[in-house]
Amino acid sequence: MTPSARKQHGIVYTPQPIVEQILDNVLPQRADELAQAKICDPACGEGAFLLAVARRALSRLGRDDALAVLRRMTGHDIDRAAIAKCRAKLNALLAQWYPQERIRWRLRERNAFDRAASRSDRGRFTHIVGNPPYVRVQRLEQSGRNRIAGQWKVIRGATDSYLIFYELGLDLLRDGGVLGYIAPSSWLRSDSGSSLRQLLATAHQVRKIIDFAEHQVFDDVTTYTAIVIIQKGGNPDAIPVEKFDGSAFRPAGNIVIERANPSRPWVASTDAQRERMARLMERGPRLSDIADIHVGIQTLADGVFIFPAAQQESRGLESWILRDIVKASVMKNGSDPVPRAVIFPYNNDGKLLPESYIAEHAPGAYRWLSSHKERLLNRDKGRFDPARWYGFGRHVSITSGFGDKILTSGMNRRPNFQHCPDPGATFYSGYCVKPKIPVALDRLLAALNSDDMDFYIKRASRPYQGGWMSYAKSFIKDFPIPADVLRMEPE
Repeated sequence: MTPSARKQHGIVYTPQPIVEQILDNVLPQRADELAQAKICDPACGEGAFLLAVARRALSRLGRDDALAVLRRMTGHDIDRAAIAKCRAKLNALLAQWYPQERIRWRLRERNAFDRAASRSDRGRFTHIVGNPPYVRVQRLEQSGRNRIAGQWKVIRGATDSYLIFYELGLDLLRDGGVLGYIAPSSWLRSDSGSSLRQLLATAHQVRKIIDFAEHQVFDDVTTYTAIVIIQKGGNPDAIPVEKFDGSAFRPAGNIVIERANPSRPWVASTDAQRERMARLMERGPRLSDIADIHVGIQTLADGVFIFPAAQQESRGLESWILRDIVKASVMKNGSDPVPRAVIFPYNNDGKLLPESYIAEHAPGAYRWLSSHKERLLNRDKGRFDPARWYGFGRHVSITSGFGDKILTSGMNRRPNFQHCPDPGATFYSGYCVKPKIPVALDRLLAALNSDDMDFYIKRASRPYQGGWMSYAKSFIKDFPIPADVLRMEPE
């Protein structure tokens, strides 16, 4: 595939050290056990894992045992050209060791998302290894998404296809077999990963997680990955976690699964950290119990809709169609350092105004938007509804962004919640917290910007490069609020 096609299908090639690290944790060390192994890579690509398995078998086993392992070794992939390259590489390796031998390699073109296609292989293998493709299920055609949703337990919401490969791998394994993947680590904490966490926590033993944290493994894609080693069946127990710190892997504690709620985010902690988290979670209601949390408006074309307020006159824009807007990600001391305006083609109820109305009553704004019509229509990869071409890219927070609110960026190194008292301004590039019951606002701000929030986020959220953490709604909504936040001062 071309680089663009590989990106579309979520294909990234696995560095050899990663392949070897996974095999070290999955394959048996004893020669007699390796000789009995039945190994499968359900997304084999050009064969990085199968070639490494074959080299180990050829170098560690006698001729007959090695050839038996190679004949049982299986690879599946949707890319016919990749399978052909895998076959050629395996033939070349075999020729180096046993030139007279010929093997009919068990390499099959197969769509892994079609669960029925792998029915005949269920329970066949002792070991599953690989690097599943990283692609959002939502990028697939609607018919394909519908078929997938009906076949796999792990599919939930806007999920990634690599999750399916965990369930597929467990299908293919026999009881007691071992799986080892490198894949994005987001499922450990995300809402979309909750079904996989539930599946593993109730039926299988995760032997180890090797987390690369913010450090990048692949040259051609930015993703946050972990190696996960799973034994099919058995008694789920605490999961040891190692984390890469830039120079070596260090013990990061254990993931202790909550038996009453095994789908909750999995976070590695020491005993002391777990005790602190337990005390924290007992102290009061969750943030979402006392406040609504909204994402900012999403135009998908900020350069067209949002601009420094001082440019209004030079652009010939009518005041009535503009609203003040703040950029949450740059706020300091409760204000955006650059006064900004947004073209707001909606009424007070959040309904998109008719195009003819804007053309008649705001001709300057209409000319400006029309001059960028092609760009606006190209949102969503050209699938944007042409009838609402002059509206925002997503119909979110059209009205909820207004009012008294606390704002935060979507990513911070430390908690950075800012009070924005201007009810006439909406916002973007972040999230807002709007209390829905009476609270002491100064105490709420102090709690949101506290060391407790920093501690909580580092265990409940997901990390990014440079020490940044996500402050998305899904992570901050369960932060426990101190009781004194709910006590209003007497008038």
